[in-house]
Amino acid sequence: MKVLIIDDEPMPAKHLQEMIKKYCFEIVSTELCFSPVEGLKLIKDQSFDILFLDVEMPKMDAFDFLAKADLGSQTVVIFTTAYSQYAIDAFKANATHYILKPVMEEELVKAVRKAGKQLRNVSNSEVENAASVNSISVYDGEEYEIIKIDRVIRMEADGSYTKIILQGKELVSSKRIGFYEDKLEHSGFFRCHNSHLINLSHLEKLGKGKGGYLSMANKDVVPLSISKKTELEKRLGM
Repeated sequence: MKVLIIDDEPMPAKHLQEMIKKYCFEIVSTELCFSPVEGLKLIKDQSFDILFLDVEMPKMDAFDFLAKADLGSQTVVIFTTAYSQYAIDAFKANATHYILKPVMEEELVKAVRKAGKQLRNVSNSEVENAASVNSISVYDGEEYEIIKIDRVIRMEADGSYTKIILQGKELVSSKRIGFYEDKLEHSGFFRCHNSHLINLSHLEKLGKGKGGYLSMANKDVVPLSISKKTELEKRLGM
């Protein structure tokens, strides 16, 4: 599993990183970030299995961060804080675990084991439900439009909304792009960038370069995150 630690205090963050290396064998890599603003930039280009998130940070607290981050179900959030009064709000924000500082070995291991179990359950659930996903519905304020997923060329995040691009037509859904990523991952769709989800059956060209770009059947050009390039090449058998 891959971990990102966001904490405005370097010493506790580095201490947590060392404890993870020492006690959590499931974790293969750990990155540190000392600013929630920088953290938002990181998760746009990289995917993480577990996010250790401090609550009280300047400019943006943990709850503001999560509201902006649009994390999918494949990222588990573990709150770390010196203040117990945030526990209820943390679980309302769908945090998997809540660890009080200073972080103790037993609580850390317990939280990571719980996160791993949750991620496995999500993965298994997606596989079981994949075959049944062949259409989506979009509400336009008056009625629901049912769309076959093979008509969808791509989707693009627009704040808390999602633009759904078909050939010669565009719809707007009130659901976040993370919702569609979870729903359509096993139906031929790929999250190539934090703001973009594409239907691989409509992909025509993969541009070269460190990150690159994707050209779709309707001639739209979509960015490809550096962290997603290798995964996409594997999906395409390259």
